[in-house]
Parts: sequence; structure tokens; C-alpha cells
Amino acid sequence: MSLTAIAFWLVYIFGVGSALLVPLAGVLLYILVYHMNPEYQWWGESVRVLGLRTSMTIVVATVIGLALRYPRFGGIGRQFPLPIVFGAALVLLACASMTWGYGTSARGLFMAEKIIKVLFFVLILIRCVREPHHYHLVIIAWLCGVFYIGYQAYGNVGTQYGGRLDRGIGGPDFAESSGLAIHLVSTLPLIGAMFFMASRWWSRALILITGALVVNTIILTRTRNAIVGLIAMGLVAAFSLPRGYRRKGWAAIVLGTLLAFQLTDPGWWKRITTITEYKQDASATSRLLYWKAAIEMAGDYPLGIGIGNFHEAVKDYVPNLKIIRAAHSTYFACLAELGYPGLMLLLMMLTAMLWRLGRVRGEAAHIESDFPIYVRGWRMRFHLGWHAMALRAGLCGYLAGSLFTTRLWTEDFWIMIGLACCLSNVTERIRERASVPDEPPTDQAIRLLPPTVTGQL
Repeated sequence: MSLTAIAFWLVYIFGVGSALLVPLAGVLLYILVYHMNPEYQWWGESVRVLGLRTSMTIVVATVIGLALRYPRFGGIGRQFPLPIVFGAALVLLACASMTWGYGTSARGLFMAEKIIKVLFFVLILIRCVREPHHYHLVIIAWLCGVFYIGYQAYGNVGTQYGGRLDRGIGGPDFAESSGLAIHLVSTLPLIGAMFFMASRWWSRALILITGALVVNTIILTRTRNAIVGLIAMGLVAAFSLPRGYRRKGWAAIVLGTLLAFQLTDPGWWKRITTITEYKQDASATSRLLYWKAAIEMAGDYPLGIGIGNFHEAVKDYVPNLKIIRAAHSTYFACLAELGYPGLMLLLMMLTAMLWRLGRVRGEAAHIESDFPIYVRGWRMRFHLGWHAMALRAGLCGYLAGSLFTTRLWTEDFWIMIGLACCLSNVTERIRERASVPDEPPTDQAIRLLPPTVTGQL
């Protein structure tokens, strides 16, 4: 057994055991394992031999931990905020869609099972992440995952196809270069926010290394839709920077962009310049045909052709197409498979989510939202404004890139929606504590109150 496998098992066993006592540990481990996908790594033979479903085991342990701690696991916050209500309705519609349109398919059954599991984990996420340090730790786990992916790409792990890093890194949701690139694009503002919140030189150095690895991996994918995501992410980030950090934030965006260009190579530029030649590019023109087919499907089947059926149904709408093809667009795939009701629910969910993040950003400007947090004696800095900007910009970049790749049922998409709800709950928690009258608080409260409050005690 390799040292990597031994390290994984030590972390995994400790994490699963901790989830029985502290459910948040299960959430952190799940996010880390999601990025690593140990069953399919070169060092994962021991996982494959056991036949262990690593993610499912983590979820079971976390649910047991929640059940054991239920009487004491309260706190302010909504378990079913509006984005999750719309999301649950979308999932129910997707499952029901197998009874009409093109009917039930093996792919549809697989996708239905997956989205139910994903929604279940998102509900666990919202239940577990209620405090500022909870949310902060989840973002750290996310960055640890992308650091591992970037490290693999830097070490030439993965499969090259047509000069592009196409597959072999990360989980099944990153099996194609487009999905991997969009995921990493959405992570960049999280990296920037954590850099500004870091209070030690070594932590800032680690964050900078993570950012460099992420940018390098995006470049290796040679994915054009990443440019769309980067532009949307950069614009939203530039206009969502927290008060007092706008000049520094704008300088960081400009400097980061210039440094990113230094990592590019001629192969990347050659691929990107084909954007202006889309009429001569077979990949681009085929996307237009698939989108047109999706609109025609919605015209023939207003309630959708059923989840998972686009890949086969597209052959009936595109002349001379003999192989299965994806819609290459989250929104057109939703329109085709779930019809107009599905697309409406998706847009309502996204609108509610972005509105909620905008509200969090507004709250951050009016309450004391910059304070230290402690985890087992480890002191970190939490800044609500930075977290709100990062998640909002990351999601906007993800949604823009999803115009050209199908990400409707991927876990990272739904986890980010869950994180938006978690951050809203954390904001309510901070606002509640800011309004607490002057009375002797508990030791735990002292650790989580803003410095302006703790200084008065």
C-alpha cells in the first residue's frame, strides 16, 4: 500500500469516526472525498478491493451523528429556505418526468438516484453549517480538494485528448475538461477571499500556491467556456468587494490576471482564438444544432422528454446524427428534459439564491462582520463581506460557464446552492449575537463574538 493510500485511510477513518460525534466532520470529509474520488485513483486499489462506497459511508455516519446530537443541535437558521424549496420541487419534477415524454431510461434512473442523494446531502449541509467557523471550515475543505486536483494536474496525472487535459482527475463530475474548468473557475474567488482573510504568512503562501495550481489546471483544460465564466466571475467580484477593500481588491484582480497570463502557453492561446471562428469550428456549430433540437423538443413535449433522455432523443432531431450527444448547456438540457416547468423552477431557484446572497452582502455592510473565530484553539479570521463576495462571484462564474456545458445535476452546483443558504443562516446567527444585551456570555460565545463586543466584556 502506497503512502498516499495510508494517509487517505488515516484521514478517512478518523473523519468517519469524528462524524459520529461532530456531524460537521462528516460534511468536511465528504467534500474532500468528492474532490479526490479515491475509488478511481492510482493509489485507490485498497478502496476498490473492499468495495467501499466512501461517500455513502460518510453520509451514514453523519446522519447517525445528527441523530445522536439532535436534542442539542439547534440554533437559528432555516432548514428549508426558498432556494431549497424550489430545488426540491425541481428534483421531484425530474423524477416524475420519467413517466412521460420518452419514458424511463437507464441513464434517467441513474440520474434520478444521484440527484436524490445530492439533495439529501445538501439538506445535511444546511443542518450542520450554522456558525461562522462551520462555514469557514467548509471553504477550507473545498480549497484542500482543489489543491489536490491542481497538484495532480501539475504532476501530469490525467488523460490528454487533443492537447487538452480531458479526464482522469477528480470525481465523476469532472470527467470532462469543461466541467473541471468551470468548477475551478468558481473556486478562484474563494481563494481570493481566503487570501485576504488569512492572518499568517504561511497560510497566505499556501493559498497563493493553491491559486497558481488552479489557474494552471484551467489552462491545461484548454476550455473556451472557462473564459465566459472568468469574465462573469471577475465582473461580479469587482463590483461586490466588501467596503474598505475595493482598491486592494481591484488591484488583486488586475495583478492576478496578469500573473495568470504568465502561465499560459501557445496551445492555450491557439484554442482560445478559435472563439472568433466559431462558424468554422465543428464543436461550436454542433452546439447550435443541439440547442435548436432542445427548443424543438420542448415544443413537442412542453413537460419535457424526461430526465436523462436528451442523449438519445437528440438523434431524432439532428439529421444524420448517429451517436449520443449531450446538450452542452445546463439551461437547454433542463428545457428539453424537464420542459418549461423545469426551466422555470431552475430560474426561480437561481434567482432566489442570488437574491439571498445579495442580501447577505448588504447585511455585511451594516453589522460587525469581521472577527476572529477559534477551532480547537486555532485562531482564524472570519469576514462575512469577503465570504459573500466570493460565493456570489463564484456562482455567477459557474452559471455563465454552464451556458456551454451541462451541469444541472452535478454535486458541486448543488453544494454551492446549499452554501448560499448556509451563509444566509450564518448571517442571521451573527446578527442575533450582535443584538445580545450586555450580559456575561459563555466561553464559547466569547470565542465567536465580534471583537468590538468581546472588547467590552
